Amino acid sequence: MAQPIETIIFSGEGPYADPWHPLADTSAKIAEIVGDASSVATVTSISQLDTALNGVDLLVVNASANRATPIAEDDDFARILDAFLARGGNVLATHSATIAFPRLPIWRSTIGAVWDYDKTFHPPIGQTLIRRSGVEHPIVDGLGDFEVHDERFTNLDLVDDGSIEPLYVHEEKGASHPLVWARIVGSSRVIYDGLGHDLRSYESPGHVDLLRRTVSWLRHHI
Repeated sequence: MAQPIETIIFSGEGPYADPWHPLADTSAKIAEIVGDASSVATVTSISQLDTALNGVDLLVVNASANRATPIAEDDDFARILDAFLARGGNVLATHSATIAFPRLPIWRSTIGAVWDYDKTFHPPIGQTLIRRSGVEHPIVDGLGDFEVHDERFTNLDLVDDGSIEPLYVHEEKGASHPLVWARIVGSSRVIYDGLGHDLRSYESPGHVDLLRRTVSWLRHHI
């Protein structure tokens, strides 16, 4: 008997993609890391997402946008996300997902931050050290600092309600910036993993270990 689908990856295309992030490649790699072929399914449009999430408890959003204004499909996503969270669904948002739904309030209030075109930036992509924060959390128990080839989003527009638990941070211009964090939203578990620009990110054993433990926590296995 085939294993039931446990995870849906929304891999952005069209209005949920951009010229800089190879989302199809990174979505395939995420699927390979977090489950097997029978337990993970990928969808590429909002119209597919509502039905795909039936009976599924984990949504991974690996998407982006090359726009700063909303479109009609964003409202459909907001409705789907609201219903998913209402039943306790859990969310992992990766890297450019902070850009994917511009000006959509529920997205910022769910993942805890979005890209702000007036202040957010990233240093040039390259090999960098990602540091453990001082926060104790089941995801990072036993994990340490690691190196990764990636972008480091800086000065994201963060919610200021104290709900973000930064697990990993990076240093830029003399300041520490959260890069991977955990949140509880209602009865849902939420992670934002700011890493994952391209496949080189997943060549880092430290990032792969972190991703696997992240999904274990989101599935309530740890």
